[in-house]
Amino acid sequence: MTLSDTSSAPTELLPRLAPLAALYDHLIVDLWGTLHNGIEPLPGAVDCLAHFKAAGTGVVLLSNAPFRVSGVRTVLEQIGVPEDIYDDIFCSGEIAWHAILNRDDDWHKKLGRRAAFIGPDRHRPMLENPGIDSEADIAEADFVICTGPRDAGHTLAMYLPELEAAAARGLPMVCTNPDREVLRGDSREICAGALAEAYETQLGGDVAWHGKPYRPVFDAVLKSIAAPDHSRVLMIGDGLGTDIAGAAAAGLDSAFVVSGIAGEKLGISYGGLPTAEKLAEVIAGAPASPRYAIPGLIW
Repeated sequence: MTLSDTSSAPTELLPRLAPLAALYDHLIVDLWGTLHNGIEPLPGAVDCLAHFKAAGTGVVLLSNAPFRVSGVRTVLEQIGVPEDIYDDIFCSGEIAWHAILNRDDDWHKKLGRRAAFIGPDRHRPMLENPGIDSEADIAEADFVICTGPRDAGHTLAMYLPELEAAAARGLPMVCTNPDREVLRGDSREICAGALAEAYETQLGGDVAWHGKPYRPVFDAVLKSIAAPDHSRVLMIGDGLGTDIAGAAAAGLDSAFVVSGIAGEKLGISYGGLPTAEKLAEVIAGAPASPRYAIPGLIW
């Protein structure tokens, strides 16, 4: 899928988000790297969204979490994100689950019923789907469902033999998380997107990508909030290739959390802002430019 940059305005560096409360009626907010770090909420993030809610702003969480919305809610509760700071949750795993069930497009119609699973045990509920008859190994499967590495410390190289075997059989892959990497605390971990990218680009595999930056998940969110004026909807996230590119393709303004996954490249830690020159350098290599650059969810 081709993404296009719909924003030509220069990126504005903002130290806090309070001035934006009067400009936007709805926020679409990324989770990992924006609201939390996989362990706990990021400093000030919960308070920031609470302020937006108090101002009457709608808040929808949009994640590339590779499992169902019920699982996302459980994780948020466990790490201390209260339900009253958001209105709804959408995630890539839920979109993928329904695509496998409904098979209402040509690509998914061709899937068989036996799925080879690549992912951790906590993501196995993705296999609890009427569209899947059974789990199978690569040698017997009809397709692959990839939710990420089986262990946080695993590398891409560890999966290449398995991916090569799947490619040799021509198995299609459903990727439930387009993210290539994530920060858990201060540690970088690969995501399903890294495995799917290698499968597609290195091995010639056929991949269906679900989640940000692709339009279906943005269309679903926009339909749910029934926002007649897209200029008053703001996407907030730390992924230039997912959050910011997806917002641009959907015709939305975006705020780039610079201290997330790009923080190391920008030379900053949480709460900091890069120089305009450094920011421009990083954005220049991205598929789309954000309307704003922010240090985090800081009111």
